[in-house]
Amino acid sequence: MLISMLMLIVGGAVEPPPQNVPGRELFADPAFEHGFMLTAASHPAPRVELGVLETSNTPADAPPAWRMPQWASRDLLQPGRCTDAGEGKWVAENRAKRVMVEHFADGKTGLWLEVHGDFEYDGRMRAAGEAWPHLLIEQAFGKPIIPKDFKTLFFSMDARIPSCKAAPWSEGRRDPGLHTAQVSAFWTVHNITQGNPDCGDMIWFGIPVFDARYETPPSYYAVDTGKSDATGKFICMLDGKRFWKSPIGDGAWQKLNADMLPLLREAVTLAQQHGFLKNTSYDDLSIDSFNLGWEIPGPYDAAFEFRGLSMRGEAK
Repeated sequence: MLISMLMLIVGGAVEPPPQNVPGRELFADPAFEHGFMLTAASHPAPRVELGVLETSNTPADAPPAWRMPQWASRDLLQPGRCTDAGEGKWVAENRAKRVMVEHFADGKTGLWLEVHGDFEYDGRMRAAGEAWPHLLIEQAFGKPIIPKDFKTLFFSMDARIPSCKAAPWSEGRRDPGLHTAQVSAFWTVHNITQGNPDCGDMIWFGIPVFDARYETPPSYYAVDTGKSDATGKFICMLDGKRFWKSPIGDGAWQKLNADMLPLLREAVTLAQQHGFLKNTSYDDLSIDSFNLGWEIPGPYDAAFEFRGLSMRGEAK
């Protein structure tokens, strides 16, 4: 295998991930065949969505299931067709970022997301309250995923950080409270029970992948703040040591395969301990969207590569 196998730790027990994940695929277009809907740099822009980044020579027969946010970027990828780089690779890039879709011989599809933070910040450190560049993929589920309806719900991918380097001019100027480069997987989790006082309220549930400040990202429980368009909702990010056997920032591939259901039960409890979703139980939950990729609050040139992205659910 490529590198060390991930072990998932829940309640103190260490269990290897299953070899054959049961159920059906819940991500639409996990191979990115229909491309990405590119966003503008900010939500208030007259056109939040710019158009489609196509990832093959064949016109898609459906609109993209995936959106690619470029919030707060100085140079936006524009709609159009990626460059065919051969050997199953499709590339789009500019001064601020590089995106590559790659189709592997084993049938898996990979995605490379690279941000040029040195260019984005141009010699200036980000200040408190200032927006920061993003390069993400995100998907809203056309039919929300109701955890109580599933026996298992496994999220999986192979992932690595090929590179992450701070701009030389930022040495001695970086504040760990303001400046980093980080990759996380996030889901929006809502209470959907009509008549419940929490109905319509939500939390951000996250699995950390990488943070330039740490060998392995720690848990993080806080309110979503720090920029003008923040949601003000609770962020429940679990400890990365529960998902990654060794630090992922060394460029080696690691495998993630986590059953979401016990983690969501835990997330509700943690949210309530912090004063959120006080009237919510596990049976009230709905998963409505997902995102994965870079947030770059500091001047880092950084790349993230993953393949075999999947979320499979086995219904009861």
